Amino acid sequence: MRKALIVCAALLLVLVQTACSSEGESGGKVELTYWPAANPSEVEFAKEVVKEWNEKHPDIQVKMEPLPASRSSEEVILSSIAAGTTPDITSNINPGALGQFVEAGGMLAIDEIEGAMEYITERTPKETVEAFKSPDGHLYQIPWKGNPVMILYNKKHFEEVGLDPDNPDIGTYSKFLEAARKLARDKNGDGKPDVWAINPNVEQTWWQRFFDFYPFYLAATGGETLLKDGKAAFNNEAGLEVVQLFRTLFEEKLAPNSTYKENLLAKGKVSMTITGPFALPDLKKQAPDMEIGVAPIPVPDDQEGKEVITYGDPKNIGIFSTTKHPKEAWEFAKFLISKENDRKFLEMTQQIPFRKGIDQDPETKKFFEENPVLQAFAKQAPYTRATDDSDKLTDIFDALSLEYQQAAVLGKKSPKAALNEAEKKVNQLLKK
Repeated sequence: MRKALIVCAALLLVLVQTACSSEGESGGKVELTYWPAANPSEVEFAKEVVKEWNEKHPDIQVKMEPLPASRSSEEVILSSIAAGTTPDITSNINPGALGQFVEAGGMLAIDEIEGAMEYITERTPKETVEAFKSPDGHLYQIPWKGNPVMILYNKKHFEEVGLDPDNPDIGTYSKFLEAARKLARDKNGDGKPDVWAINPNVEQTWWQRFFDFYPFYLAATGGETLLKDGKAAFNNEAGLEVVQLFRTLFEEKLAPNSTYKENLLAKGKVSMTITGPFALPDLKKQAPDMEIGVAPIPVPDDQEGKEVITYGDPKNIGIFSTTKHPKEAWEFAKFLISKENDRKFLEMTQQIPFRKGIDQDPETKKFFEENPVLQAFAKQAPYTRATDDSDKLTDIFDALSLEYQQAAVLGKKSPKAALNEAEKKVNQLLKK
């Protein structure tokens, strides 16, 4: 069924996008087609960047077309590869889906472009760049931006229970739990919490693990993802410690065991939440007077002091193999990730570019002074990971999520039994 949908979508793309692959040249000019994500803030950013580029480069014109609507951007890109109607460049590559695009022959190896790796590693930490390389050793995506998952907290709640609101000591599991036990409070004496410490999601939905198990696992392992050598690699001491941590939160009623539609942090019903910078606009809207702090994901006690890695919810830039102008496409990609445009992207979208030292840039100083919480996300952004590159990613997280819920949320299995079963299911999936 999935293949049939892709074939149908590919045929449609053939009919409506016959001029997508640099066919529009005249008078010696080069024309590139660029697909940004279709969300409003990124479209506005793309419009401004393309306008500036076209004014400065009359001989290399860029035509901006937001990613065509479909069930998912991954399906659109895969369909366009199958149909041979890819643009020259896009800024909406999901690292978890890239392997499918590469296998279909749709992506240009960025590391084979002269000077590209030097430029990229000057902007982005080398370990982040290495993490985005494909199994064949090539880099098919230019690290662009992410939304690091961290801990947002209510400073007033911390102050009320004697915790330092500006520099909370919650960096390890034991310190985190100690603080959580103070923050969870029964104010009216009815034996039930009126304020919980934190609100991890209790649902089995696969992508909810991006905001509990997965970022904590990355932090506990120094950035190791769930798979290694084609097999599950999460059934280890770090995985057990993560599940046990969340089990403790639910068992001790430090976290609610139900799902709430309202924003519990904004309503003052929880003191902490696990989220990314995308949560800030709604939080500011609902609780404009709340003083918000941000802290890294806690790590096991024996990992204290090490650089914390978290999930980055990344989207990257890719150049398609169908481009007739790889050199010009790379020049435009460099323009997209220039220091000036990284700053513009940050200010327009409140998403974090993968740029070293962006939080120290004198030209962004005023913006960060006005948005101090976002500055903490900016410092974290270079130290993030994506998911594994697998066409079975959803099924893998489904299997893990079911067992996590049984052990951590419901307490029906031990962490070891749950991870044993999750490992077994994931390895069966990977053999198919």
